[in-house]
Amino acid sequence: MRLLTHNTMRNNSKEAKGMGFPFKITAAEVKVIDNPDAGATEERDIDFVKRMLPILEWTALVRAASECGISSLPHTLTTDLAESRPFLQALYHILMNVHLIKGMLTCPVTGREFPVTNGVPNMMLEEDECERVRL
Repeated sequence: MRLLTHNTMRNNSKEAKGMGFPFKITAAEVKVIDNPDAGATEERDIDFVKRMLPILEWTALVRAASECGISSLPHTLTTDLAESRPFLQALYHILMNVHLIKGMLTCPVTGREFPVTNGVPNMMLEEDECERVRL
């Protein structure tokens, strides 16, 4: 699971009431999986990151990266950094190439744990955790 994916995930159980963000990561295995085309798509990668910056939850990303053993992200995102090519390249690498392979995601509201196995988070809720929807 990429850190970009983690930045968009929430616990949607009825107990969390839509506030289950960001998940705490307990990492058992993290891998850096580099793109074999790295460098060939540098312009596109930087453009992608620039477009993602407004929707990223920066504090959650910094914490998630730290929980995966990456402490190089600054605590605040400045305008200068958002325009820095080397920073944007490094941020692309963190968002897209750092993968949580095995571990646990813990909801900050309910404490519910969601396992991550082979890079896939299991977000399935039990029936009693879901709100009844009338059709």
